[in-house]
Amino acid sequence: MINNVLANLVSLANVKFHPACDAGLISSFFHRDGILLPGQHHELLKFSNGVETYDGYFRLFGIDCGNNNGLRAWNSEENWKFAWAGRCSDFWCFGESAWGDQYAYRTSSLTNRERSPIYFLDCLSMTAQVIADSFQEFLEIEFLASSKNPYDEMTILAHKKLGAIEKDTHLIYKHSILLGGEETIDNVEKIGARTAMICNGDIATQLDAGPPNGAVRAIEPYEDDAGRMRLRLLWS
Repeated sequence: MINNVLANLVSLANVKFHPACDAGLISSFFHRDGILLPGQHHELLKFSNGVETYDGYFRLFGIDCGNNNGLRAWNSEENWKFAWAGRCSDFWCFGESAWGDQYAYRTSSLTNRERSPIYFLDCLSMTAQVIADSFQEFLEIEFLASSKNPYDEMTILAHKKLGAIEKDTHLIYKHSILLGGEETIDNVEKIGARTAMICNGDIATQLDAGPPNGAVRAIEPYEDDAGRMRLRLLWS
């Protein structure tokens, strides 16, 4: 069945494939992490070690990519998840939209041979919702559909304005909509993917922990001890 999805992906414009992974490399990679990946996901990696569609606005990560977007690096707590105070620590992210919305399994489902539904983690809150019962269903009803015709109008507008983007780049609102920024294309800009995920986490968690009647008067950028760009909300 996955061959039908792959054939559909190949037929699309603005899709980037990567050299296929050897089956032995895939098995050894996931064995090291105790991950039991669904068979359909194995098949995709054997076809292409990661995929970007719609000019990079939708991505499935590959393994051993040598950057922060490889599966192991992206799921490292110290990469960006730390900034979300545990909200996404129980999830194993394997893909995303250019906004930073994550496609993920619950890690427990990959280590205990359980059913492996697919979750959508919102980029501004990391709230999770099930969007497919399996990886095959996810490819058919979410990834392929979005790659053909994104359901989010802002993604379409961003593509028209910015064109193709790299897989290590995210889109953000220059003035976060969590802090009253407008959801308009003029408020959208590109930024490094890791930095975007950390900054969104800093804003979301500090808003939740802030004083009940307080108001944010400023945002202070700083670099933490690990050299990561961070944001500090200053309250009035």
